[in-house]
Amino acid sequence: MNPPSVLTAVEPVELHPPSGSPGPSIPRFYYMDSMRSILMMLGVVLHGALIYSSTDHWIVSDSHNSIFFSLLDAIIHVFRMPTFFIIAGFFSMMSLQKYGIKVFTQVRLVRILVPLLSTALIVNTLELYFRTTILQQNPMTFTRFLTQVLPQIWLSGQWVSHLWFLLTLLQFFAVGIGLYLLGRRLPNVHIASRLVAGLRKNCYFLLLIPCAELLWSAAAKVAPDLFHGSLCCGLFNLEDFMVFLPYFLLGLWLFRDQALQDEFHRIARWEWGMLLLAVITQHVEANAHGFNTESLLRIYSFGLICALSSHICYVLFYQFMNRDSRVFRYLSDASYSIYLFHHICVVIFGYLLLNSNIAIGYKFLTVEIATFAVTLSLHHFLILRIPMLRFLFNGKRIARS
Repeated sequence: MNPPSVLTAVEPVELHPPSGSPGPSIPRFYYMDSMRSILMMLGVVLHGALIYSSTDHWIVSDSHNSIFFSLLDAIIHVFRMPTFFIIAGFFSMMSLQKYGIKVFTQVRLVRILVPLLSTALIVNTLELYFRTTILQQNPMTFTRFLTQVLPQIWLSGQWVSHLWFLLTLLQFFAVGIGLYLLGRRLPNVHIASRLVAGLRKNCYFLLLIPCAELLWSAAAKVAPDLFHGSLCCGLFNLEDFMVFLPYFLLGLWLFRDQALQDEFHRIARWEWGMLLLAVITQHVEANAHGFNTESLLRIYSFGLICALSSHICYVLFYQFMNRDSRVFRYLSDASYSIYLFHHICVVIFGYLLLNSNIAIGYKFLTVEIATFAVTLSLHHFLILRIPMLRFLFNGKRIARS
């Protein structure tokens, strides 16, 4: 049996505890490899679709667009990130239980912070320079950009871009450590156990997850300056924290509770009907705004669509992709590199095709193929082969023999 992969939700992480550290053997979850790699590739599809969406105005937007790409973006959006955070919570609890807080924290800080800083300082800086000088048509030397423009971008939080996921993940790791410590000190309460059993049955707890969307919406109405946008130069985003925290908590619970795993590995009948009702409600109340019953229904229905879709996604991978695959293992290992480098590639390739007369479907395919080719090449020929790049962009140190 191969050693388990301990995820940052974008890439498998092998923890190497100090010599003599005991740890129970945990089997590898093969469907997690395929799920993580495909969800990561869907991120490239999502950002490519935004270029040609008829309802979204992205960094690069083609004048020729289609409602198809708007729907494609919307469908991927509802389940992709929630499922990622479920995976992150699951493997965070697994590594906390197996290796303890000290090793968990040491590994996580290196695996997240080093690639985060490297990408922000190098890759995102180059992308921001491209956007400023080419997309915004404000030509200037790179030196002037670094000294006069970039500091303002950092202060405003615009430097974060797609790296918001890693920042949010770091905050969730702190939550996970706190709950892990709390769980070791609190005794089991039978009343709470009965309540949990009721929520666990048929995954009825999924009905509670959209309450996070309602809570954030209410908070944003009360204090819009605090709850809209990023805080502390982009380091903290309350919306991302509040909306995605339930999924990370679900992942923590999922690893701890075998009975929940048994329930979560199948789709209850009520979920299909509730998903259909939520989609209809979302369509009917699409124009509802403010803080009234119609708006609350729209917010809750969207949150429910995300919760149910992420569960369905999880179950489909568990049922049909739970086997070892060299292809998905490789893509799983490459997913971190794809994540870090794909954004700048999509922006540049999308821009280069703006004035092309070919059909937008072919433009989209060109952006996708070119982005995957560049990011996989960077991973295979540079990051895997140059120890310094592997450390900077994957946070991996080469083990001494």
